[in-house]
Amino acid sequence: MSKVVSSKSRFPKTYKKRTYYFFLGIVLFICLLQFLGGSIYNFTRYIVLNKQLDELEELNKKSLETNHNLKNQLQVYSSYKGIEELARNNLKMVGKDEVLVLIKNKPVAPQELKKK
Repeated sequence: MSKVVSSKSRFPKTYKKRTYYFFLGIVLFICLLQFLGGSIYNFTRYIVLNKQLDELEELNKKSLETNHNLKNQLQVYSSYKGIEELARNNLKMVGKDEVLVLIKNKPVAPQELKKK
């Protein structure tokens, strides 16, 4: 004897399958959105961090150059001639039997600048 399957008995089974696939699709879609959002966030963060890294490397180069110049100045001013040069130029000091002569320029008035 053959069984005749009515359309009513198949409807709940296909309905359950469709519902299952629908929710599975929604879950997969949410996972895809999470993946894309995380990828975009990581990419922008990567760009920002690389820019900061470049700025810090440039700052490091400038700092190393300044440090090198300061070390050179320290060596110069550690010698007797360097100390003497510093005293003569910055502190206006003179040695024995020397006379200090300071020449001050007369300030120029704005009217005299216009005449020239």
